[in-house]
Amino acid sequence: MRAGLVMVTLAAASWGTWSLFLRPTHLSAWVTSPLIFLVMGIVTLPFALRGPKSTWDRTTITLLLLNAGFDALNVITYFAAIDRTTVAIAVLTHYLAPILVALAAPRFEKLSTPGAGPAALVALVGLVIVLEPWRAAADGAVPGALLGVASAVCYAGNTFTVRRLGERIGAPRAMAYHSLIAAAVLAPLLIGHSEIEASDVALLAAGAITIGAGSGVVYIVGLTRIGAARAAVLTFAEPLVAVLVGALVWEEGLHPLAAVGGALVLGAGIYVARKARYHHEHAVAPGHESHDRDARLQ
Repeated sequence: MRAGLVMVTLAAASWGTWSLFLRPTHLSAWVTSPLIFLVMGIVTLPFALRGPKSTWDRTTITLLLLNAGFDALNVITYFAAIDRTTVAIAVLTHYLAPILVALAAPRFEKLSTPGAGPAALVALVGLVIVLEPWRAAADGAVPGALLGVASAVCYAGNTFTVRRLGERIGAPRAMAYHSLIAAAVLAPLLIGHSEIEASDVALLAAGAITIGAGSGVVYIVGLTRIGAARAAVLTFAEPLVAVLVGALVWEEGLHPLAAVGGALVLGAGIYVARKARYHHEHAVAPGHESHDRDARLQ
């Protein structure tokens, strides 16, 4: 159990360092996204090919295409948010995702989380405070926040897709195949971008291999040990690290009041995640295995 907790926490914390790989290249999200997906797909493909045979039917193919579409939009909007505004605004708006998942779960998973509605309202208030509309808006703050929210919506949609796909074809295949499809779909965005240098590709490849594919595998292994409900709480290590990186590396300090808003967003998300864990663990009928209830939350 302890090893699983450490794995999930370290993986989530590593995702908070994406800006270290993206910003030094000075490339737009339209360029970085397809390159990162390509590297992730190539790196994980050998593991996917070694797995047991899978049954490919219409449902599996549909889930794979949805996984690729949701994740491609999630990554490109999140990277664009980091490119447009501060890391703090990008990551805090992106982390509306756990609350959106909790709100949508009754419809897509037939599971409800008490307090999800009020928590969403608290998170919305927090975002307003972070953006501080009563002040002169910083360049890129509003479009960056909207991109962060868009990435949260796509991330939430992917959450309801990737679990079912992983059950059908396995995690390595899901990661490899959806990454390669996303890379192919986004490849036309690279046309006309001659400013890409070898050093940029090397830095992006390092990020894709380490905190992309590497942390993804570590997260999945940890997830199987502790379950999705506990993992949901631990993934909030990402925005905390991201905001810290923004302050220490990019000198993007938050105003005191904006920091309060960020705390409201994070607090609402953690509240929903913890409520989801408690509610679903106590709502499972006797005789159901614990890993089954956790899998339904992924």
